[in-house]
Amino acid sequence: MVSYTEVLKILVTLVPAFRLTIYFTFTTLPYPYRLHAGITLYTIASGILVFAEDDAASWAHWYAMALLPISLCFCMYALHVFLWRADRIKTRIPGRWDDPRGPYLLGGLLVAVLSLNLATKMLQLWNYNALEEL
Repeated sequence: MVSYTEVLKILVTLVPAFRLTIYFTFTTLPYPYRLHAGITLYTIASGILVFAEDDAASWAHWYAMALLPISLCFCMYALHVFLWRADRIKTRIPGRWDDPRGPYLLGGLLVAVLSLNLATKMLQLWNYNALEEL
């Protein structure tokens, strides 16, 4: 009895169109996940804006406005990588088909904004505890 993986190996080696279909399928898989991450981040940022206090000095407005461009960058990056990979598959350019710097850059921006939010919340707690002691 021939296993499924053996049949798949035979198809990939014998039929070039099948190999191209497999490559394109694996190219399109990360696109909805990255797009979903950007849309989720946008939803969180808009929820923060809606439920933030109307106080002009509220940090929540600045925090949400910092998250909105990052969420847009997530969506643009997903589209860019999808089109870039599709072009590399279509022209069959040898070499890397992934972007090693993009996820680090987007993740670093997100971590920086989240760390800044944590630092400001810790500062607010520190000031609140200082007022309680007086």
